[in-house]
Amino acid sequence: MKITHWYPIQFQPILKEKIWGGKQLKTFLSKTDKDVPFGESWEIADLPNGQSVVTQGDLKGKTLGEVVSAFAKAVLGAPVVDRFGNNFPLLIKYIAAADNLSVQLHPDDTLAEALHGGKGKTEMWYIIKADPGAQIIIGFEGEMTPEKFDASIANGTLNDHLQYINVKAGDSFFIQAGLIHAIGKGVVLAEIQQTSDITYRVYDYDRPQADGSLRELHIENARKALQYKNPDNYILPHDPEKIGVQVLKHCPFFKTDIVQLGSSSHIIDRSDSFTVLMVVARKMTCIHNENTYELALGETVLIPAACTSVQLKGEGAKFLEVYL
Repeated sequence: MKITHWYPIQFQPILKEKIWGGKQLKTFLSKTDKDVPFGESWEIADLPNGQSVVTQGDLKGKTLGEVVSAFAKAVLGAPVVDRFGNNFPLLIKYIAAADNLSVQLHPDDTLAEALHGGKGKTEMWYIIKADPGAQIIIGFEGEMTPEKFDASIANGTLNDHLQYINVKAGDSFFIQAGLIHAIGKGVVLAEIQQTSDITYRVYDYDRPQADGSLRELHIENARKALQYKNPDNYILPHDPEKIGVQVLKHCPFFKTDIVQLGSSSHIIDRSDSFTVLMVVARKMTCIHNENTYELALGETVLIPAACTSVQLKGEGAKFLEVYL
């Protein structure tokens, strides 16, 4: 595998059909032309059940895993390699819910390693679009205890104890491992998370799959992972009108800023980490080495650590800037 110069890398979306999926990934984010109930578009993925494939440049046709394995420090940045090895440490996706997702939670690294030999899952959401009245679930309404949780599972009243939050475009939330949550119908969002696909489903509305069966619940594992007290940092406040860079969430697993472009350009020039760009409003232009990339709403780009001096333009455009 050879590369003449580093450049902003784009990938073919990996579309995941879901029981709660719909048409927004086709009609709103232009990810497909198929009339299939897709619920997730994995934009940048390095997992056995999802490998992103490069769509342009010298690396066209290569998987993300192959690229990172061959050029770890150039892609990830030396400090990231020191922490995570030759693996891309994040899973970047868009989620579009035509129906409610299951009520669920995820393990932390310690539990995930012990039970599954994998990584935990801390994540964050940025709401791109929300129908009137759309809601998400984060945490519990009122006090929750192990005994109360077990009783609510046994008698089918868990839904009565969940905290429902009305959402709109621009809202952002931090979902740490162990925090119970669900995305409600009518929500389209960007999700940044650890490289993990481990989910403990605790309630799924008793809805049947196409074959009439119910999806598996994971109550025993959920009990081991569950955070009974709501944290105080799950809402990520920012000013939706502000031009420039604002921190959404910096944590050990990722750093995410929201950037709104004004009349001047924004420069990506870090060399100690890769950078992921997710366009969440309008469209923008990415310029590097006299090459121009037009990025529409919902498009995602990976800027390798060795690819510096990337210029972004597009007055009024908003994007998430993700790095480590």
